[in-house]
Amino acid sequence: MQAEHKGWDWTNVTSDSWLQISEEFLPVALQWKEKFHSILDIGAGKGRHAFFFADNGFRVSAVDFSPSSIELIKQTAAEKNLAVDAKVCDMIQLPYEDESFDCVVCFHTIYHSDYKGMQKAVSEIERVLKRNGEAYITFNSRENVKFHKEETLDGFTMIPAEGKEAGIPHCYVDEPDIRELLGKFRIISLNKIQNYIRKEKHVTGIHYFVHVRLE
Repeated sequence: MQAEHKGWDWTNVTSDSWLQISEEFLPVALQWKEKFHSILDIGAGKGRHAFFFADNGFRVSAVDFSPSSIELIKQTAAEKNLAVDAKVCDMIQLPYEDESFDCVVCFHTIYHSDYKGMQKAVSEIERVLKRNGEAYITFNSRENVKFHKEETLDGFTMIPAEGKEAGIPHCYVDEPDIRELLGKFRIISLNKIQNYIRKEKHVTGIHYFVHVRLE
């Protein structure tokens, strides 16, 4: 059995955090601003990362599986007079030529699939990156309290039956899985972060934040 993708309805997402560049990614984003010129934002949401790079002179493409995401990005880009090429698409089949981008950000997105889907998404990131290009990818840790292997589709993937993410796949991995998935990349940094309180809210979540280079 394979997990079906299901996009968020971004018109119902009101938190300001989705409009601000993520604190985990910011140090890498500032590095990229000094040495790269083009970027693909996979799972762009409301466009926070796409707009940051467009505002800094990058050639920016943004994709999301959710039509509401792309509609909001196009609307905001027009209001801000920012050039962002925004498209609805699946991360396992990106509509771009080989070696199209200097860098790719895939923030809290790639794990919304099953394990085979993540393998395909990583392969697509590798394909569209230029040589010596870099990527920043978030993975869901199997140490999350919500993960129960006996309830998975494939040993990795669970699909919530209720709540705001009902029907959206969540794939959980550990460090050896990440190293296998990213075997064609050189790992620059691999950090595991557990949240307790974030932006004054109590949260539970453990994720890997991985910065890699394609050589």
